[in-house]
Amino acid sequence: MVTVVAETASEKRETFAVAKMNIAQSRQTHQKYRVIGHPTYIVFQDGKVVGRFGGVLTKKQLIDNILNAIDN
Repeated sequence: MVTVVAETASEKRETFAVAKMNIAQSRQTHQKYRVIGHPTYIVFQDGKVVGRFGGVLTKKQLIDNILNAIDN
């Protein structure tokens, strides 16, 4: 999974930024965004949550989900 996220971040750096967080180290963030399962992906645009999804994904699924969230 880490490889998929890292590859996506590298390949799509012109389109969007990818950041990774160890939610166990930030209880406040965990609660604020109501993270229940792992992995959880939260998509932000202009500081607002525009999408969220979770589970083990292929690189294509990850990219498609992110692009769908920022296009809406």
